[in-house]
Amino acid sequence: MLVALLGLVAVPAEAVAHGPVAPVATSYLARVRQVPASVQAKVVDGYVRMWLSVPATETVVVLDYRGAPYLRFSGAGVQVNENSSMYYLNQTPAETPPADLNAHTRPDWQQVSGGHSYEWHDGRLQALASVALAPGKTYVGRWSIPLLVDGRRSSISGGLWHADNPSIVWFWPIVVLLSCVLAAWRLGNVELDRRVARVLAIASLIAIGLADVARELHGRPSVSPTQWVELSIVAAFVAWGARHVLFGRPNYFSYFVISTITLWEGLNLLPTLLKGYVLIALPAFPARTTTVLCLACGISILWPAFRLADRRSDRLENTEGDGDPDELDLDSLFET
Repeated sequence: MLVALLGLVAVPAEAVAHGPVAPVATSYLARVRQVPASVQAKVVDGYVRMWLSVPATETVVVLDYRGAPYLRFSGAGVQVNENSSMYYLNQTPAETPPADLNAHTRPDWQQVSGGHSYEWHDGRLQALASVALAPGKTYVGRWSIPLLVDGRRSSISGGLWHADNPSIVWFWPIVVLLSCVLAAWRLGNVELDRRVARVLAIASLIAIGLADVARELHGRPSVSPTQWVELSIVAAFVAWGARHVLFGRPNYFSYFVISTITLWEGLNLLPTLLKGYVLIALPAFPARTTTVLCLACGISILWPAFRLADRRSDRLENTEGDGDPDELDLDSLFET
């Protein structure tokens, strides 16, 4: 759990210039209200990036914070102006733009894509996030990104909204389930531990499947082949795990593996319990329920797994002390 938490803290620090990497929740949400005809625009990851698609028959130029051209969409694809302040600010890590850059600086166009869509980090979507809001207010204000469409002035515009953080009550089911499992564990009944472990393992596998579907099928703005591959791998693991738990003889190691993956999925989705807007392919309530299920089952399954591990260790010690190993009943040892 500690390694997973450190990983979640470290990964966003490597991409400060471009905002959170695939965030699952946010307190602010930007929506597009107005866009030029024939141009498609979407806000990606709440209020972090803008995605734009332009027909090959049109030329659209995105202007930066100083009014200089930043991106150019045309029949040849997408080009970026390396003499734009946004070009420097969108590097990883961000770089300080030269002081002499302005709207009249000669552009230095470089090809970045042969297609007709592109996604970039745009601070104008987030500028209003620092505005203080009155209690209960959700609408923050209006944002705008200036464009040149075939040489004519235009813009993409919309609004920014804020949502309060969810109630801390969402963490209460985790405490309740853990308390119940600990109460059952204190009885010291190995058969009860096995049954509890099986039930928690099945619930964990269901939660893993839901969590991965929710994360991988959330397009940015579309679902990539890599996401489909990752989803297929997790689905195969869930299918194997369900078959092993329901029809096999799962041991403590199987439960540890299931617990680790369940906790990892829960930690990935933890922001859904801390932020107002959910950014995965599930509505807010089912998304938060899935997160609670991952965290609760992932932690709780460890206790019966520990008991089964201790029980196995004790049996092996007793077996080793019962005379010559060559005289052991191999079938009984295998059952142990």
